[in-house]
Formats: sequence, C-alpha cells, structure tokens
Amino acid sequence: MENQRDFCTECRRETNYTLKKIKINRTIREKEYAFEITAAFCNECGGEMGIPGLMDYNMKEIDEQYRHSNILQRLECYYG
Repeated sequence: MENQRDFCTECRRETNYTLKKIKINRTIREKEYAFEITAAFCNECGGEMGIPGLMDYNMKEIDEQYRHSNILQRLECYYG
C-alpha cells in the first residue's frame, strides 16, 4: 500500500499517499489505552486521508494490541 494513489479531501484531487504509524489514545471499559495504528498521509499537502480498507485494518491492530495488553495484565496479577 506504500505510495499508492487515492483522493485527498484536503487537496480535492487524486494524489500519492504514504502510510505511517501514529499513536492514539482510546478509553475502553473506563480504562485509558495507547494504541499504535496506521494512517495515510497525502504526499502533496500532508493531510490525513481515508483509504479504503484502512479503518478495518486499524480495528484489527487495536484489537490485537488490546488483547495483548490484557494478557500481560493478567500475567502480572498471577506472577506479580
């Protein structure tokens, strides 16, 4: 997906974009979590772009990181 083209809503034209990892914070079940997700940025204006399939991919990334975090928390409870 690196350096492909799609429509940028900031530029209002089809441009190349680059995928980068960004950090976001989300609250799940009243607890704050930090996640690293993939975002697409326009190579022309630098604006964030909504690329087809990227939201689904990010949900998968968040789910995997959330599950990993909870497994580590459970292990800490057992092994201190």
